[in-house]
Amino acid sequence: MGSGGWTTAQSTEVAGGGDYRQPNYALRPLSLGEILDRSFAVYRANFWLFAGIAVLSAAVQLVANAILLMIYKGYIPNPRAQQNPFHITFGGQQVGSIVATLVFFLAAAVTQAATVWALSEVYLGRRTTIGDSIRAVIGRWLRFVGIGLWQAWSVLWLPLLLILPAALLIMRSARIGLAGAFAGGLLIFLGMTGGMVFGIIAFLRNSLAVQAAVVEELQVREAMRRSKVLAAGAKGRIFVVYLIAWCLFMVAGIIEMPAAMVVGLGALKGERHVLLQVVILFVNFIAHSAVTPVLMIGLSLVYFDQRVRQDGFDLLLM
Repeated sequence: MGSGGWTTAQSTEVAGGGDYRQPNYALRPLSLGEILDRSFAVYRANFWLFAGIAVLSAAVQLVANAILLMIYKGYIPNPRAQQNPFHITFGGQQVGSIVATLVFFLAAAVTQAATVWALSEVYLGRRTTIGDSIRAVIGRWLRFVGIGLWQAWSVLWLPLLLILPAALLIMRSARIGLAGAFAGGLLIFLGMTGGMVFGIIAFLRNSLAVQAAVVEELQVREAMRRSKVLAAGAKGRIFVVYLIAWCLFMVAGIIEMPAAMVVGLGALKGERHVLLQVVILFVNFIAHSAVTPVLMIGLSLVYFDQRVRQDGFDLLLM
């Protein structure tokens, strides 16, 4: 049976014909190529479901970036602008960026969990909608935000632990001499190389936590522990899933590159090019809506595959 055999209902890779109690896609150990092939097959067959879920967080990002753009361009007036012009260009924009980031982080955490829930329903032969997927996870939003923060912290804590003391040493190099500056530079090098390598590995180990929290209904700490167990032996496949998603985002970056170059050169000349900036925002919106499901579906299939290998998940469902 070829790797694409599960894409049609007539294939022996599809079980049960959509019965509620049986998986729609045959659960068995998959190779990396089969996981990637099945990811795109599932996405293609349910494009509007997964893209529709991703649109929610993409819309939040679009609106937040549009508001920040209007603040930066001066279309949203600030009553304190004349008293303190620095306030609107730095204070207002920075506060707005922080608020926008937090709102987007919340929306992204919920939509990622909703994508996992929708994938599990489709993968196990059940019917679902965008509304059903959002309602199934929205009540546990704090759990998914906690997982997202934990995942981000797993990447950053060691580099920060090395880089922050290094920055202090370099700032005080005039007092402590060349040895202190050398030690600071060495710590920065270690933080940027070894620290980031450790952070990436830690992030890969924690990448299945959302799936564990959604499917197994685990709390944050238990989901992180579960992810480490399931990711054992699968970090290479998880890395490839992230790499493919990154490449797809890079395609969007290449599409918007000419507009970004025109905007950047125009900024040096004092030109606004608002229309091109709006185009860039919409390209990012489309890229986020289309690519994010690829990442979450791929990670979810790695999750199910690891459960089949470690827990006999296919036998449990039978």
